Amino acid sequence: MRRVVVAVALSLLTLATASYSQTPQAPLSITALVDQAVALFPKLEGDVIEAKDRALTLSIGRATGIQPGLALEVFREGRELRHPRTGAVLGKTEDTLGRAVITRVFDGYSIATADAPGAKAGDRVRTGTSPVKVALLPLKGPGMRDPLMEAATNEVYAALNRSGRFHVTAGDQISVWLSQERIAPEEFLRGRGAREALERFKVDTVLALHFTTVDRKPFVDARLFTAGRAEPLLATAFVVPPSVKPAPREQFSGGPGKAPAPVKRQSLLAGLLGLEADSATYSSGEGALALKEVARLGFAIVGMDVSMTPADQVPRLAVSDGERVYVYKVVNRALEPEWTYYGRSLGRIISVQLADVTGDGTLSVVTNRFDTRIGVSSFIVALRGGKPALLVDNVDTFLLAVDERGTGVKQTLWSQGYREEAFFVRGRADKVVLRDGALVREHAAIVPENFRATGATFSNIVGKGARALVYIDPQNRLRIISGTDEVWRSSTTVGGGGQKIEVFRPGLERGGRSFFYQMEPIPLAVDLDGDGVEEIVVPQNKEESGVLTVAYRSAAGIRFQQVNSGFEGVIGGFGAFPGTDGGSPTLITAVVRYNSVLRGAGQTQIIMTLAE
Repeated sequence: MRRVVVAVALSLLTLATASYSQTPQAPLSITALVDQAVALFPKLEGDVIEAKDRALTLSIGRATGIQPGLALEVFREGRELRHPRTGAVLGKTEDTLGRAVITRVFDGYSIATADAPGAKAGDRVRTGTSPVKVALLPLKGPGMRDPLMEAATNEVYAALNRSGRFHVTAGDQISVWLSQERIAPEEFLRGRGAREALERFKVDTVLALHFTTVDRKPFVDARLFTAGRAEPLLATAFVVPPSVKPAPREQFSGGPGKAPAPVKRQSLLAGLLGLEADSATYSSGEGALALKEVARLGFAIVGMDVSMTPADQVPRLAVSDGERVYVYKVVNRALEPEWTYYGRSLGRIISVQLADVTGDGTLSVVTNRFDTRIGVSSFIVALRGGKPALLVDNVDTFLLAVDERGTGVKQTLWSQGYREEAFFVRGRADKVVLRDGALVREHAAIVPENFRATGATFSNIVGKGARALVYIDPQNRLRIISGTDEVWRSSTTVGGGGQKIEVFRPGLERGGRSFFYQMEPIPLAVDLDGDGVEEIVVPQNKEESGVLTVAYRSAAGIRFQQVNSGFEGVIGGFGAFPGTDGGSPTLITAVVRYNSVLRGAGQTQIIMTLAE
């Protein structure tokens, strides 16, 4: 407690001395934090006095404000550039040699470690013209509420950006890594793992904000770590100002201070908070999302998918009862039956997906089925000549259709093998294409060790232009992978479907033994608030209570929120298709009510959002 009191006193003293730079956009304490950070990265130029291997001696001393850990650009000046008519000297040519990181500072000079081959005495150094890259890392301590923590982080994010000196990114990958390495927030603030994190994730600077409570007040311990330095470059603390208020629950991936789109009252998922749990009608009053029951099916679905058809721009919905595939057109907020295919002959259907696998703008149904004796026997069926026809049959791997390129339609096929002893072949999947009635392997797909070809999708939630793999792992945690790096994982369990698959293994015990694997609903990647960044919607079917979870991107990184939809039943699937004239997308949900504990039979409601 004495340490905390001293920290608060020092923080208040810092605020008093830094008040001259206060801006009206941020509270004083946060402005002071940013001012201190800016002061640590002064704009400097100097000369290389001596070069020995990678060690450079520079003509920049302590009086300039330079600190160990500061990165500089090393360059060499060349010939003069003169104006062809006036002869005036316009400057000199430059060759960039590399960069150098300050390691020691003295009164009249400093020492730097350089990654600049060929650097020699007479070359020049300067701070880079581009903003300093800083990873913002919020760390939650005891007693801190998520909404307030996010609001305060957003304030710091906005203030750093306004300074013009920093390019701020979310430190989600570092947070996941700290959890994996069992490094507590308090230990990280003392420097444990800081240097390793900077090197591992290729960032120049990490600003860690540890949120706790002191005397029932929200409190922040801030540390700024840079490469080439074991101890923090900046250590300060402050109480979260009362002016910082939690963001509204309906704000998803919009950035700090972003004005809502004028055509929408609120984001779609926020409207679900006001729903009434009636079995056939739903509230459409103020503050609620208007919904309509568009179909009631006399069976419990085992899979569902929704997609816009590229060729005719008509959305379609595919479902299965385990024996047949049903495809509907979505016309005027109603379902029109289009075709049906019986596919039960070699196993029970366990999943269906709509995808343009032939590249002709029409949708096929990618179907997985399973039988205890046969194993996996997947197929792809599509409408040809007015009748459903098999494009490929009896595939002995799990098939997953993904929107790898971000077109809004799944066009890429992945294949993952089946093994009786492990169900999914761990850590292996292939990208395959349909050619001449067969699936041909193109190359290996990059997947993590615990990847499963159910409960997976792609999203740009890590940033526009980047596609990340989102999947439900065997422990029912939602994970986000960018390339080979895990960016984020949920702390609570998600998913859980209505069907379990039995695998009978006769050789283990007398009479054999059954193992059960639960199929997972495919997460829905959809832009709910029109900012171009897709949120991830996935059910949390612990009970038949209709709980949804939403992963969304904010200034503080990827966040996770539970939503009580008001539906009574198991959420068997999600789907969405784009709105007209840039409006909100239409969401379609399948709510399953089972007739028995064994979940062998039941009914399904198909519920759709209505335009405001």
